[in-house]
Amino acid sequence: MKEKSLFWADQLAEEILNRKKFKYVDKPVPKMKKFVVKTSASISGVLHIGRLSDTIRSESVCKALLDTGHKAELIWVAEDMDPLRKIPEGVPKTFEKYLGMPVTDIPDPFGCHASYADHNKSEYFSVLDQFVSTKMTKYSMREEYKKGNFRPYIKNLLEKMEDVIKILNKYRTEPIKSGWSPWKPICENCGKIITPRILEFDGKFVRYVCEDYSFKTTTVKGCGYEGENDPLEGNGKLMWKGEWASQWARWQVCSEGAGKEYQVPMSAWWVNGEIVEKILDFPMPVPIFYEHLMFDNKKMSASLGNVVYPYQWLEVAPAELLRFFYNKKLMKTRSFSWNFLPNLFDDYDQHADVFFGKKSVENKREEEHMKRLFEMSQIKKPKDNARIPFSFATMISQLCDPKTQIDKAIEILKFTGHIKEVTEDDKKEIQKRLVFAKNWVNKYAPQMAIKVVEEPYKGELTENEKNAISMLAEELKKSWSEKELQFRIFEIARENSIEPERFFKLCYNILLGKDSGPRLGPFILVVGKEKVAKLLSEASK
Repeated sequence: MKEKSLFWADQLAEEILNRKKFKYVDKPVPKMKKFVVKTSASISGVLHIGRLSDTIRSESVCKALLDTGHKAELIWVAEDMDPLRKIPEGVPKTFEKYLGMPVTDIPDPFGCHASYADHNKSEYFSVLDQFVSTKMTKYSMREEYKKGNFRPYIKNLLEKMEDVIKILNKYRTEPIKSGWSPWKPICENCGKIITPRILEFDGKFVRYVCEDYSFKTTTVKGCGYEGENDPLEGNGKLMWKGEWASQWARWQVCSEGAGKEYQVPMSAWWVNGEIVEKILDFPMPVPIFYEHLMFDNKKMSASLGNVVYPYQWLEVAPAELLRFFYNKKLMKTRSFSWNFLPNLFDDYDQHADVFFGKKSVENKREEEHMKRLFEMSQIKKPKDNARIPFSFATMISQLCDPKTQIDKAIEILKFTGHIKEVTEDDKKEIQKRLVFAKNWVNKYAPQMAIKVVEEPYKGELTENEKNAISMLAEELKKSWSEKELQFRIFEIARENSIEPERFFKLCYNILLGKDSGPRLGPFILVVGKEKVAKLLSEASK
């Protein structure tokens, strides 16, 4: 009997395929001709790499279902009925008048698209498809309402509103007031969706008044208009506790991602789960609960200035690396830092070596898990091309321009033993990594910039330090591998009763004029042993 996969998406796929009954209703789950996995994003906010986590993880479940031989589809839904809550950086202050309006109904501040929402979606889609291998079917909630595709679900919720209210009240400390409606109208006069306050619902029309509404930092002015709105006409939207359930029923969703805050018993996930099963007669999807991305241990936010956009990621790393990062751990807080990028590349390369059989793992279950993780992180079928450590690439990319001096870089890599003979595909992959490394140093890691000093070191040295530096200069006349030389530097420090940390600091000051730098052994080999030996000899006099 085949053992269960350790990979989380395979386990979720198995749960989806094997579930027998609804969660809240005693009835069997219908047979699915096709398994639909949904991912979505609000278009009112900043579309940064944190938003990609939902799509990447949802696609992993879709791929896991496909790998079982079943039909599966990944759909992406733009939550573009959400109101504009604040003016993003770069948007004119005059756009304050649009606060509270659906982002689909706001003009494009840059004048190149039909709406603010279309502009954001266009920018996002230009890179989004580079992070997924599955062709996604894309939907707009504004268009769905306009086309009447949600009319059957709106009608159902309105007809069974008493039952809906009973479900909602189970999750509330205070019961819903009379006159409540699951429908949120757009003000007929000012076009805002956040300001209409519902006065009553008579079973057919929602009567409302447009009043001021306060966000955390902004107050949106209501226009005072009183009017009526017919929910079946589609000029508005369902409340989230009802709309989410309707989306699941509309697209026959078997699974969807959600942040870990939805895992708690009273969250909107479970409210909608009851609504979709008891009111709309469709089984609640299997949730993909996950942790959100932190950046330097802080929430990614435009106001904090720590937002990373997808295009910025692609300047310094391939899409596969972000997929690997998100797929590795689902329910563990992931805090990213640009300083962490070399470690992430190293981890990815180790998984590649296991996948291609270059390394083995004692625990065979873990070995299979590593292979599966690497496989699911790929956009295309992976090739076993030559790879060089990212930290080493940062040095090579500064000594040889990756775009114009790739042949020189290849020669250095052959000399240092990182590669042997290379194919054209190998050369292209090495060049890509060198470009990533150079961009990373220039944009996010100035401390890794290297420029060997030309002037002799003039700092004070003890006799032990002079002797150690002289020994290292002499040792460089021999042939060394990176690891051997790195180890020998440690030995020289200890043989001369110098703390290794102090000795490395001295070497960096002699060679680079600063206290730290790239890994010393490899750096010396790349710069050239003769050049380094000369600088060390002059410093030890």
